[in-house]
Amino acid sequence: MNLQARVLEALGTVYDPELDEPITTLGFVGSVAVAGGDVAVRLRLPTPQCAPNFAFLMAADASRAVWDVAGVTAVDVTLEDHYTGAEINATVNAGGSFSDAFPGETRGELDALRALFQRKALLARQSRLLSEVPRRLGDLQGPEAERCRELRRALGIDASDDAAPFVTGDGVPVDATDVRFRRMASMTALSLETNGHMCRDLLRVRYGEEVAA
Repeated sequence: MNLQARVLEALGTVYDPELDEPITTLGFVGSVAVAGGDVAVRLRLPTPQCAPNFAFLMAADASRAVWDVAGVTAVDVTLEDHYTGAEINATVNAGGSFSDAFPGETRGELDALRALFQRKALLARQSRLLSEVPRRLGDLQGPEAERCRELRRALGIDASDDAAPFVTGDGVPVDATDVRFRRMASMTALSLETNGHMCRDLLRVRYGEEVAA
């Protein structure tokens, strides 16, 4: 696998914090250019007014993911056509934080926002596994189950095989038959899916390209 392919693979591990989908699947990666070990990534979003905190998270996560690829010696991430793109691009490429780009905003607020959406994503992902009757987390298999594990680890929730298979967003074990839990998980999944479709439609209109559903 050449360097460009490995960079694209790495970018596929970067998720939109609100939608919990890879930025590559969403069509947010406009281009990747590789020259030797230098990598230039261009990102684009559905509208120029996408929230700066979401935009910064994705740009910063993309930069870190590319830097982690063996053989990369320089990374330039450019967020195109965004009303705070200049601030985000300069700060991300300098290795700065959200508060460096937007004085008065704190890193803690951004971390709290990420955790909030990770809890929502965990609920949504679990809703797609509720047809199963596992005794423990290790009984759940497949991409949805693996993403649930990743989200649990990120949130500091037990993700071992013997852990409870289903938990609330705060990590409290819950029975799969719990009506309130099932309703909340399903509603959260529907919300994320609806927003994802809307973002794809906006991106298609903005750039005149079809984006995979």
